[in-house]
Amino acid sequence: MAKENVTTEDLLKGLSDFLHLKDEQADSDHKKVLKENGLDNYSLTELHVIHCIGEESMRNLTTISEYMVMTRGAVSKICSRLQKKGAIEKIKLADNQKEIFFILTEEGERLFHAHEVLHQQSQAKWSALFEQYNQSEKQAIQRFFADVTNTFRHS
Repeated sequence: MAKENVTTEDLLKGLSDFLHLKDEQADSDHKKVLKENGLDNYSLTELHVIHCIGEESMRNLTTISEYMVMTRGAVSKICSRLQKKGAIEKIKLADNQKEIFFILTEEGERLFHAHEVLHQQSQAKWSALFEQYNQSEKQAIQRFFADVTNTFRHS
């Protein structure tokens, strides 16, 4: 069977379809897992901030904004909402009363673990998909991901 030539338009259409469906699926999965855990009043961005804080157990505004690639002002607003919802709390260290750190509350810990479930489910789906490709195809996919990542980092 002869291979068809793939045009740039074909690739752009495929990328557009992929990104749209990925966003829809992620949103749907996010809502389902959070609802199952009684945590469905959180946005995906709030979930990622929770994940960021939970990974290190304690982070300040600067490290969260760097991790999230967002302004400190935007992260500050998200942290305020998360504080009001009871997911995080502010603390100061005894030896540094100037700097504010954020830690997870019990509710934040539950949210962090729900987020971990989402990641595990997603990784299982992607792993099964990648297993369908041979080594040279996987190398091309890996090169594509590296090129996309570099393009976004340098734009």
